Amino acid sequence: MADASQRSAVMFRTLNLIRASRLARQAQLMSRADLLKLQEQRWRAMARHALEVSPFYRRHLKGIDVERCQLTDIPPITKELMLENWDEIVADPRLRRAALDAYLKEPKNWNRLHHGRWMVSTTAGTSAVVTPTVHDVNAVDWIYATANVRHSASPRSSADAAEEPSSPGLRRRLKVIAFVTDASPAISAIMYRTRPRIGALFSRYHAISITAPWPEILAQVQRIQPDAMMGYASLLGRLAKAQLSGELNIRMPQGRGYLSAGGDATTPGIRDLCRRAFGIEPFSTYGCGETLGIARQWSGMQHMLCHDDLLAFEAVDAQGQPVPEGVLSDHALATPLMNKALPLLRYRINDRVKLGPVDSEWPFRRIEQLIGRSSMNYTFKTPEIRAFTGMLFLFKMDERDDVAAYQFRQTAPDAVEALVVPSPGVDEARLVRGMEEQMRHSLDQAGCNAVKVSARVVPQILPDPRTGKVEQNVPLPEE
Repeated sequence: MADASQRSAVMFRTLNLIRASRLARQAQLMSRADLLKLQEQRWRAMARHALEVSPFYRRHLKGIDVERCQLTDIPPITKELMLENWDEIVADPRLRRAALDAYLKEPKNWNRLHHGRWMVSTTAGTSAVVTPTVHDVNAVDWIYATANVRHSASPRSSADAAEEPSSPGLRRRLKVIAFVTDASPAISAIMYRTRPRIGALFSRYHAISITAPWPEILAQVQRIQPDAMMGYASLLGRLAKAQLSGELNIRMPQGRGYLSAGGDATTPGIRDLCRRAFGIEPFSTYGCGETLGIARQWSGMQHMLCHDDLLAFEAVDAQGQPVPEGVLSDHALATPLMNKALPLLRYRINDRVKLGPVDSEWPFRRIEQLIGRSSMNYTFKTPEIRAFTGMLFLFKMDERDDVAAYQFRQTAPDAVEALVVPSPGVDEARLVRGMEEQMRHSLDQAGCNAVKVSARVVPQILPDPRTGKVEQNVPLPEE
């Protein structure tokens, strides 16, 4: 009976992936106008679904006609509002908050779909508040489908390539390393562990714990000899340094091989390290636990492109009004269009983004700049209390090609320092002076004139032992 159930689940996901891939190909071949019509159809359908299943949304949208309103007429929802009303938002009684908290306390559940229908995990996201997330399997498979059909310079060539046969008998399967955490039910790890089995026909996947000792990580990568790697940008940069120093010796295939980076900043320095070490530049990905994929970069792309058929993504100012193209937003609002388990309409994300024009080949809008994958806030005492957002330190960092990795750390109530790993060939003394001047300018603009700044060069920045991520801002713990 169990085998029959497993076969049925595999068949369901296979058919789901085929359908999602077909619809994704259709969407990427549309004109921009037709794509926006499709997007509107989908967000209105999600709004109708929210009204049907959610007492919260029936209050939240009172007086709004979702058949005629504009998306901007719908009031946004914050993480705090979502958490306060969780049990009245989720679509199924089995997804109540207490039940999910109990479910996630059992590590054995981190390797399976809840009731075979939902991927359940946690995320700290940009707020450092641990948040449950739940996605129905249909929404998850759309992410896999778009990754399969969007990977070349134009939508036509990408769709054609996706239809080519690629079975093990015709083409060697890629060896792919996914760096995951086994210390918590993080969404990236659970996505890997619950991936569709059909993916094994095209790639051989190997999971490596990002919290393992560094020598052990290097030994596993050396043994596997991967064709592709997926993980934090900071980890890929560290592996590139190991390759250049001779600690690691792998040969990644040009053309088919890839590096997929997400979760922290893919700096120009990390791009350069990976290019020199592996002959491959990493692709950037952008998403959050509550919405899954928002945008990604792929072969032939200079920028990330929004998945405008999977979500409606808005860049807005502090008052929630749309900002013009090319202007950095105060925050963003996302409306996922596929996940009916946890309907979110205009969900606030505390990232600052600069949207660009629609791509010349694809009907998707570009993201030209992304700042704020951390919203860590500093409290300085000089002795006056001064509040400072770590985002201000990050504004210029994605423009610097002289820094491979970095971290800002509060060292005292009135002091902060920058740890920097320089790009090869950089004048270290000049880099330190430049970083200190940049920090001084950011703090002075925020009225933190008495805060002391310093910068120093380090050979590497160690990741957080729990998450494996290199945190970009580390304030002192709250008293």
